[in-house]
Amino acid sequence: MTNAVKDLSLEPIATASVEREVDATRGGTDAMPLQRIVAELGLPSEPPAVLIGSGQNSVAYELDGRILRLPRHCGAERDLVREAAALRAVRPLLPVPVPDLEVRRIDGQFVSLHAKILGEPLSDLTGLRIGAQRVLAADLAAFLKALHSLPIDSVEAEPAEASLSEWNGLLAQCEAVAFPLLSPDVVTGLRKRFSDFLATCDALPQCLIHGDFGTGNILVDRGRLSGVIDFSGCGPGDPAYDFASLAAGLGDPFVDLVLAHFSPDTAARDRMGFYRMTFPLLDILYGVENCDPETVRAGVHAFAA
Repeated sequence: MTNAVKDLSLEPIATASVEREVDATRGGTDAMPLQRIVAELGLPSEPPAVLIGSGQNSVAYELDGRILRLPRHCGAERDLVREAAALRAVRPLLPVPVPDLEVRRIDGQFVSLHAKILGEPLSDLTGLRIGAQRVLAADLAAFLKALHSLPIDSVEAEPAEASLSEWNGLLAQCEAVAFPLLSPDVVTGLRKRFSDFLATCDALPQCLIHGDFGTGNILVDRGRLSGVIDFSGCGPGDPAYDFASLAAGLGDPFVDLVLAHFSPDTAARDRMGFYRMTFPLLDILYGVENCDPETVRAGVHAFAA
């Protein structure tokens, strides 16, 4: 399959088995000017592409009713190819639209293109009264129930590192990089929470999760869920992680409305709190690694409140 990919320049990438190819190509959004990518894709140059998002892993533009994503680094390119394969598997089985992602390679740079889905990212709950919040919560619950009930082997995934090893690795990174930036009292509390979690993490429930079920990836139209995007983190995981991502953006009271459609036990709620606590730690680690002081400050500030 890798040899076949090397012979293509503008053909869609059909599977997630091109990771060695990604390693051999140049990552980063500066590998080729945007104007050239648009031209190579055969898209109109007018009206010009509009920047709609710039994150840690990719940059997104809207043009001609479509969304163009440019990965920032090789790891993001691998995720993009895997995401396309995951979406092909789960899209027919979900209750709301998700991207019909087409991945292409242009002179060694991977990009993706998909039709824009109706709706706007749910940035907050402003303007939604409690009745409307309950309706939206029911929509989100229906989506998560459908996704979490799919067989784990519905999507291709790399062999997972054992949970205990993976989380111990994160703790080691935090000890070396993040904890020195935090107050001693905060670090003491974080170490206790890691210790409590690590004692149980080898017995975590597993299902197919979204992996980044935050506000920026939830689309809403007239108060109803109209689509979900960015499945780069989709794979086997603890369902509590998706609820933690939702709580990080919309708060615990709203997530309680979603959880009313489930039956979470105390242990699940404790894990949600733990996962939510790790998000600003991940921001600190990313910011230090990528020389991004604003992201570092945001992560540190989350523990100062």
